[in-house]
Amino acid sequence: MDKVFIPDWMGTEQYKEVSLRSKGGSRMGFLRKTLRELQKGLSSERMSEYYARQNGLLQQIDPRIKLITTISLILIAGLTRELEILLGLWVLTLILMHFSRLPVLKMQLNTWAFIPLITLLIAVPGMFNLFNDGIPLLVLHRFSEPLYLWGYKLPQSIFISRQGATAALYLFLRVGLSLSLGVLLAVTTPVSSLLRSVRMLGIPALFVMLIEMTYRYLVLLLMLSLEMFEARKMRTVGSLSLRRQQVQVGSSIGTLFAKSMIMAEEVYQAMTARCYIGQ
Repeated sequence: MDKVFIPDWMGTEQYKEVSLRSKGGSRMGFLRKTLRELQKGLSSERMSEYYARQNGLLQQIDPRIKLITTISLILIAGLTRELEILLGLWVLTLILMHFSRLPVLKMQLNTWAFIPLITLLIAVPGMFNLFNDGIPLLVLHRFSEPLYLWGYKLPQSIFISRQGATAALYLFLRVGLSLSLGVLLAVTTPVSSLLRSVRMLGIPALFVMLIEMTYRYLVLLLMLSLEMFEARKMRTVGSLSLRRQQVQVGSSIGTLFAKSMIMAEEVYQAMTARCYIGQ
């Protein structure tokens, strides 16, 4: 059999990936960043639906029971002053995640590695005796003589108080547990079932319907956005100037807005044609 030779213009040299570092020093162009974030958002939504349909422990419980139980546990976590109860609730979330066939380690990292840590950083100043006096836990500095700052006499020593550290720890655990319980409820319950169970709390049906439609069409707009940027990326050769990137971003925003308005009008006409009366 004769060998088949690929023309030079079809060789691999022509299809090398463009460097991620642009002239402006940014690691990634706006198209790549936008595509990555859209894909992450769509993948997260799809994974939530996938976990909600697993044959696990929480997936088999009625959504209304799960909703009431989750709210009760969040209230307990927010009101309790016992560290043992908070640690017990954390162990309970681990057990529930395991028996619900969820990736325990991954979900724990995603839950505790952002918002609770930011909350802990915000609470760090309150750990010092300058703001929350108490029993010294860790002495950082001792002054040999009295020191005044803007007319305010500083304490003889600066230390982390036991009361301040305890308060920061409680805040960190409460935020993390509340977030974990909320994520556990959302991940193990389909969105439609969760929203129907919300009506049991006395929330008006119109408000619940608006939330459901907003969620549904946000996912649809996310898919439309992903298709738009993928098509633009396939038609983009080489690197673009900053001005050209700004023009493309503005064009994409305008196009997506126009599509969303057209979609809203079509949805309204479809509901009117089906004699929608609120149910």
